[in-house]
Amino acid sequence: MQSTCVLMSEGSFHATYLMSLWLEEFGAAPSFGGVFIRDDPGRAGLYRQRIAFHLAHAGKRDLTPSEWEQLRHLYEDLGETDEAMLRMYGVPSLPGDLPERLGFLGENLNAANVRSWAEDLCRREPTPYFFVFLDRLLAPWWIELAPGRIINGHSAVLPHARGMYASEQVAAERNMERFRLCVGATVHFVDNGVDTGPLIRAERLRDPFAFRTLWECKGASFWTAFDLLVGVARDVSLRSGTLPAGLRVVAPDDRAFRSKDFDASRRLAAVAGYVSMKQHAAAR
Repeated sequence: MQSTCVLMSEGSFHATYLMSLWLEEFGAAPSFGGVFIRDDPGRAGLYRQRIAFHLAHAGKRDLTPSEWEQLRHLYEDLGETDEAMLRMYGVPSLPGDLPERLGFLGENLNAANVRSWAEDLCRREPTPYFFVFLDRLLAPWWIELAPGRIINGHSAVLPHARGMYASEQVAAERNMERFRLCVGATVHFVDNGVDTGPLIRAERLRDPFAFRTLWECKGASFWTAFDLLVGVARDVSLRSGTLPAGLRVVAPDDRAFRSKDFDASRRLAAVAGYVSMKQHAAAR
């Protein structure tokens, strides 16, 4: 029996690359458990406008000034990494019927109504796997409800760079050796810690200084994380006799980075740090 795979994601622009890969892989397959967004259901109209933009501009890497303005209006949190990914990979393709297929869980994934939804899913057969790309920690009840069935995509190599804006904050420290270790992506089981669950797959970028900017480097890490997450979901859905074992790895530089520490000054330090390390790498 195939396992059901549910995707829970942020609604950011860069997350649409994950949605595109996910829908291309699963489509209407029996293992498709749906795509659910951490956002207010009242914003469903905005998502219809977003998807219309994706339909009109799918694959484009160069937008006109008015198209960039429209995109920034649709994605109010559009950042440097989103813009870098668009220029590298083009506007993600999304199906026209996606607005009717999206589920909205609200902003608080630990709320009572979300718990009821998750409990209902977990009473079904086969019990689903939850694949997540989220900026929020899940409450312990999630782990108790679906032990070994929540799998996260992280845009850095664990355990070298846990938490938020991890590779960027390493760049701010200008530690080339550690930066090379941490730039890439990891798929891992979720436990009650911050990116501390057993590792399933991890890959480093071959040359983290081959990019023009730090944001291109981060965009490539996001893309790798999404590709790995979809790949693991594919394997889980098809292999009824085996499961990812998950391995716990300890590193001497293990540290969790916090989103609130990545302020404007730290962001500038990260950009300058990447440029400095890139120059040192080229001079070798």
